[in-house]
Amino acid sequence: MSVSAQSPKLTDDRPRPQLANTVALIGVILAVIGAVFCLILFLLAHQLPDSVDQFGAENVNSSAHLRLLILGCSTAVLLLVSLILSIVGLFLPDRPRVLAIIGTIASLVLFLGVFGVLIAAVLFNPAEQTNSEHLPLSSSIGVFLFSL
Repeated sequence: MSVSAQSPKLTDDRPRPQLANTVALIGVILAVIGAVFCLILFLLAHQLPDSVDQFGAENVNSSAHLRLLILGCSTAVLLLVSLILSIVGLFLPDRPRVLAIIGTIASLVLFLGVFGVLIAAVLFNPAEQTNSEHLPLSSSIGVFLFSL
């Protein structure tokens, strides 16, 4: 006499609810804050002198330069963190990828758009920055990072 008892299924066939991609959401929020910082950075850049002749030692407004330097560095770090978090959000399993893609594109465009111009300017004109004739690429990148 065999009694066939129905054993309960060990797996559940119901679809699991999709978890939110919190890492990518934080990356998007940081990219939006970085965009606001870039806007403030461009608005504060109007305080700087218009010509090179006005950048003399007696005309230097050190507080305006320091504010721009701190804001620029913090914006760059914020956008890098946003880019890293958004890329990590792309590779998380069972998470939606829309926010991660938006955060990656936004932070990459902001970072390369704003700071890529500065890097390209230093790389194309290293002689004007250091008053030397020929510098290798690694030296001009070092001069750029030191000038920040």
